[in-house]
Amino acid sequence: MSSVDADELRQLLAECSLGNRRSFESLYRKASGRLFAVALRCMSRNDLAEEVLQEAFVRIWHNASRYNENLSAPMTWMVNITRNLAIDQLRKHREVPLTDDQADLLIDESPSAHEQLDSQREARALERCLDTLEGMQRKSIITAYFHGVSNTDLATQLAAPLGSVKSWIRRGMERLRRCLES
Repeated sequence: MSSVDADELRQLLAECSLGNRRSFESLYRKASGRLFAVALRCMSRNDLAEEVLQEAFVRIWHNASRYNENLSAPMTWMVNITRNLAIDQLRKHREVPLTDDQADLLIDESPSAHEQLDSQREARALERCLDTLEGMQRKSIITAYFHGVSNTDLATQLAAPLGSVKSWIRRGMERLRRCLES
C-alpha cells in the first residue's frame, strides 16, 4: 500500500467516524480485497471468510473514531481487526484444538503498531545523526553497514587506503553513538 493510499484510507476512516456512508463504501471498495485475503487465509473457506469480512467492516464502521494514526497505518489497523475476528471464529467453532500447522498460519509476525512507531523514531534519529557525519565517514558507514560491503572492497571502491577506511568507519561510528545517546 503506497503512502498516497494510506493517506486516502486515513481520510476515509475519519469521514466514516462522522457517519459518512459514501466514504464507508469507498473504504470497502479499496480495502475489502486485502481484508478478504486475510480472512480466507485464516478460515480456508470462502463462505466463512465472507462472514468474517462482513463482521470486520461492521466493526470498522462502529470503531472508525477509535483509529489512531500514530499507532498504526490504516490498513494494519483493519487487518488486525479482521485477523482477530477470524481467530475468534476459529476458536468458537473448533471442536478439536488447532494443529500446530494451523496455529502457525494464524501467527502474525508483522511488527506491532508500537514497534513500528519505535522503529520509525529510531530510523529518523539515525538519519539525523548520519547527516552530521563528514562525507567519507558517512559514505563509508552507509556502504559498509547498509550495503554489506567489506572494508577491503570499500577501500577498493573509494580508491583509499584500508587503514583510512577503517578509521573513517571507527570515528564515524563513535560520533553516531554519541549523537544517538544525546
